[in-house]
Amino acid sequence: MRRDVDAPGPTNSVTHVDMVAHKIIFDTDADLEKPGVDDVIALLLLLASPEIRLEAITVTFGNSTLQNTFSNVLKVYGLVQQHILEHPHDATRFPNYARPTVLAKGRAGPIAGELHIAEYFHGPDGLSDISNTHPHFGAVTTHSSLTVATTEAYKVILDILEREPPGTVTILAAGPLTNIALALREQPEIVMKARRIVAMGGALDVPGNTSPVAEFNFYADPYAAQEVIQFPQLPLFLLPLDITVPHSVDFPILIPAHHDCSPSHTPLQSFITAILTRPRNVMRMLGEDDAFQMHDPLAAWFVIQHADIQGTALVPGWKAHRRMFRLERIGELTKGMCVVDRRGTREVFHSNRAESGVEEAVALRNLAQEGEDGIMVIVETPGVKELTDALLDRVILNSRAP
Repeated sequence: MRRDVDAPGPTNSVTHVDMVAHKIIFDTDADLEKPGVDDVIALLLLLASPEIRLEAITVTFGNSTLQNTFSNVLKVYGLVQQHILEHPHDATRFPNYARPTVLAKGRAGPIAGELHIAEYFHGPDGLSDISNTHPHFGAVTTHSSLTVATTEAYKVILDILEREPPGTVTILAAGPLTNIALALREQPEIVMKARRIVAMGGALDVPGNTSPVAEFNFYADPYAAQEVIQFPQLPLFLLPLDITVPHSVDFPILIPAHHDCSPSHTPLQSFITAILTRPRNVMRMLGEDDAFQMHDPLAAWFVIQHADIQGTALVPGWKAHRRMFRLERIGELTKGMCVVDRRGTREVFHSNRAESGVEEAVALRNLAQEGEDGIMVIVETPGVKELTDALLDRVILNSRAP
């Protein structure tokens, strides 16, 4: 079942610095020491975006261990600090860098099932093994704008949502949905105060990237993903592989042709070159195009462009369908799979005729209603070039793509 949503929005995305920035909680699996590569690029994009105010960074396991994710966040802040010291004129380009932000650790594993991480792609530290290959990009142990929380990440999420007025905070979930599920279990009414929850995860009509049928975030904690997507009336927007994979940016655009140790490179450019090296080699080994799939940066860009938008309205260029599916949690070959009912009969989702019989199945079909059922799934964006230009302008501080 799907229903188009393409509500009218403002003629331009919000870029006014003088307005009150919309508050964001960034829930990421950038390993307590080093977040995953696309998580890091998403974090840099958030730090460089005046439309939003980065209120908290909550970390969970995922691409690497929890400790690596936490450390990677500190490493990103240290990198921006190094860049600004060498290029003071760029200080204003990172409005969220110096703002007070809470950093909180979440669970080190899924709420149920076996722990899996993605070291094969992102390296043992979650950042292309940059700890060994480029030790000068070391993590700072502390940062003046970061306050390390003494409570678990999901409690920090609840504290912020409870403190702030309804509809003023967005949660951007770029990793497994473990922290979100835990928050829903404890105080669902508080989570419902969020303006929206934007999650990158799942694969509905395309192959998976971790198994033939599963995307990594949903594969890593399918129990959490199922609890989140089945929660009624949750203001959830999903960006699955269906939309993120087409938003790939050629590596030569992101990695300048000259060596990453060149004096002409800024610290940011050298860092991005270093962390993209391993994913580029993996993509080559897999026979893929020479391009980096911007899964989490696309989700971050959606949040930034909708910072001043309430409800389900979308700015021009973005489009969503409501989709219904369930998560396979224990399948030997299908763990993390988004199971879409493709029978076309409009029966109640996952009804089983072998158990209910044809007459009951028909009765259930007649009761099935179009409307507010299903998850809001992003199916169209303004385009790859707009995302690429945003990354070049705000993060890589380079010229725009042709």
